[in-house]
Amino acid sequence: MEEHGESKDRVQRAPFETALHHAGYGCFQWLLLLSCGAVYAVCALSTTTLSFVLPATKNDFELSSSDKGRLTATPLIGMCVGSYFWGNLADARGRKIAIIGALLLDALAAFLSSVVQSFSGFLACRFFSGFGIIGATGLIFPYFGDFLSLRHRDVMLCRLEVFWTVGTILLPGIAFLIIPDKRFTLTAADADFQYTSWRVFVAACGVPSLLVVLLLLPFPESPRYLLHANRAEQALHVLRRIFVVNTKLDAKDFPVESMISAGDGDEEEVVSADNNGNETKAPLTWRQRWDAFWIRKKMLVTPPYIGLLVLCCFVDFGLMFSYYTLMMWFPDLFERFSQFASLYGDEPAGVCEVSLAVANATTDIPIQSTMSPVHDQVYIHTLVVALSCVPTALWVGLTINIVGKKLMLVIMLISSGLAALGLNLVRSSLENLILSCVFEAIVSCTEAVLFCVICEIFPTKVAATAMAVTVMCGRVGAIVGNVVFGALVDEHCIVPIYMFGTLLISECRHVPRSSATTRLCTLSNAVSLCCSERAAVHHLTEEHATGAASVIQRCLSFILSIII
Repeated sequence: MEEHGESKDRVQRAPFETALHHAGYGCFQWLLLLSCGAVYAVCALSTTTLSFVLPATKNDFELSSSDKGRLTATPLIGMCVGSYFWGNLADARGRKIAIIGALLLDALAAFLSSVVQSFSGFLACRFFSGFGIIGATGLIFPYFGDFLSLRHRDVMLCRLEVFWTVGTILLPGIAFLIIPDKRFTLTAADADFQYTSWRVFVAACGVPSLLVVLLLLPFPESPRYLLHANRAEQALHVLRRIFVVNTKLDAKDFPVESMISAGDGDEEEVVSADNNGNETKAPLTWRQRWDAFWIRKKMLVTPPYIGLLVLCCFVDFGLMFSYYTLMMWFPDLFERFSQFASLYGDEPAGVCEVSLAVANATTDIPIQSTMSPVHDQVYIHTLVVALSCVPTALWVGLTINIVGKKLMLVIMLISSGLAALGLNLVRSSLENLILSCVFEAIVSCTEAVLFCVICEIFPTKVAATAMAVTVMCGRVGAIVGNVVFGALVDEHCIVPIYMFGTLLISECRHVPRSSATTRLCTLSNAVSLCCSERAAVHHLTEEHATGAASVIQRCLSFILSIII
């Protein structure tokens, strides 16, 4: 449903949220959702490309399980380095330019990694692929959120998660069309330069990064960023453009003539206006930009934001430690189940038993050499896992305002932790597939909800940096998880499985508090005052009033203890 801007009464000056409300909610935001969603789908595609490269490159690079752990960890190291770089670039030069630069770098790295012949060269290219794609992954939420009013922000941001699921669905489809097809092997088997089907697949995964740049170009820079960057006239021009698209009226009908920009604190600062009534400020010098940079850093490392940042980083660390690791290794685990079935038939076995049996089956080289690089069943199972995320992604977008971000995070962390622990109990490929679907469906939306919390609790001028630092810590967790899983999956896989589940469940006590929880705490205090007033009206004794208030406050405290 569209909400058109109100144009009956002209407003001489207005804060940003009021101006954004007058710009309306409708066609512009939905078109931007499709473009930002396409970017987020490409982020999923690029981030998970290596999940099919792992089983496909075993003949070219002769990878052991430890080598596979190094391969999946390398782009994550690039993400850790790149996230802080892109976050600072976005806060200093703009969200849109940082996202476009990140996508172009990812596409270039994908093309180069498809042609390099050495394992070390491939690792280097994947490092820069991770360095690039993390910029788009971490910044697309702040960029899109800056065009949304508080009323619609949580729901629309959670709808982005649907597009991540679309990316994970497209990946096995692209892999199935390219990797098994011998026509995509463009060189002879004994040629010095090899360009096999999996290399074509890696290059193909870089093409969407270029295409989504074209989708993003028609849209403007974030108006909220422009206002905080002392470019209020440009911000007002963007809001007028949103107003025209949403209302189909003329730009001169936009009721806000100038805006009030926010200072470093909570108070608003009215900046000078030109002859047309629009705000103007002199361009910042390099010295002023440097000072502003350190002001933003100081703001993040002082209370209350430093505590919130630490909590967000801890949650994302544990989340990516388990989610990203298992997401990257699921196709390889499915491949191990297929190899186990070819060796031992329908004999029941768990994940750890299958991994150990396949790792020890070194005498079956003639059988393995005649098999396809990846079994067809692996693509089907990976596609089923990706499709299982669609209902959850839709459910989160519909219910986040009803359930609340923090309670939803707690439920997701506990449920996904139990699913991870259950991986040790499966006894067949089908059971492994079902539990993998449950785990992926729940945990895939968890980071999106965490991003919504970050967009709410951090000010605009440091939101991108806070997001980048959180994402960086999450990728550090993913690095540790992939290295640990790669080192232990063959002989001691029960250790990382229990680590995944335990860490996810333990994080539910460290989710940062959002404004909804604060309102519940305020409600608890209001109940006490209400009871006292009611007691005075009905001539109750002070002892009865205090007792009633105490009982009700205990009930609310019990509810808060579950949510907080």
